[in-house]
Amino acid sequence: MWSSIVQGFADLIQGFYHITVAIGLPNYGFAIILVTIAIKLLLYPLTHKQMKSMRKMQELQPRLKLLQERYKEDPQRMQKEVFDLYKEHGVSPLSGCLPLLIQLPILVAFYRALYQLKYTVPAHAAFLWVPTLSKPDPYYGFAILAGVTTYIQQKLSTLDPNDPSQKSMLYVMPVFIAWLAATLPAGLALYWVTFNVLSIAQQAWVNARSGGTKDSPDGRVERGKVVAAGGEGKKESVMSDEGGKDGDGERRKKGKKRG
Repeated sequence: MWSSIVQGFADLIQGFYHITVAIGLPNYGFAIILVTIAIKLLLYPLTHKQMKSMRKMQELQPRLKLLQERYKEDPQRMQKEVFDLYKEHGVSPLSGCLPLLIQLPILVAFYRALYQLKYTVPAHAAFLWVPTLSKPDPYYGFAILAGVTTYIQQKLSTLDPNDPSQKSMLYVMPVFIAWLAATLPAGLALYWVTFNVLSIAQQAWVNARSGGTKDSPDGRVERGKVVAAGGEGKKESVMSDEGGKDGDGERRKKGKKRG
């Protein structure tokens, strides 16, 4: 079964290669880019849901920190409050796992397909500065691009940039990906870079559409406005009422003077 999947990916690359021939740009690099776009479109519903969930979790970070601080002596209560917060906003911390799990076999199948791919025209396996896409990039260009695009993508989707573990992953993961891209076939690195670029554009679009939330000191958040609670809320309402009364009084005084 696995050999059939690998052969299917090889046939897919060949199919898109024939498309590049038909449009007058015969090249396996362009074929891999087209395959990547097709896979990205296929995974779009899953990745879009994942990105929206990650964006919501970014916006909820101030409230999560508040809950963790407030109930640090009561872990069970804290877990319940965090679960209720996620449920209230329709957020699932595990939503990002499924797209990643699906991409893993795709990467492995792509890797094997590139090794056994029989190029119709071997000269068309060269792309940009790379002599052949079946072997690692000798100039490490794709490795650098893979690392940089991975960093940008993580930067856009990091939940809490001040968290030490997430901050370290922000730098460790791009270096690891760059190392992998330097040792694996350049065609796989090209797939990774293209997928990252598409994901960056998608994440930026999701972030722009979601806008943002403003956080009040007590942690209550609503889109586009700050909602205070308890005494602070009453204080604000009293101040606004007093301001309104003062304004009315000033207007009355001015009216009497004119009279």
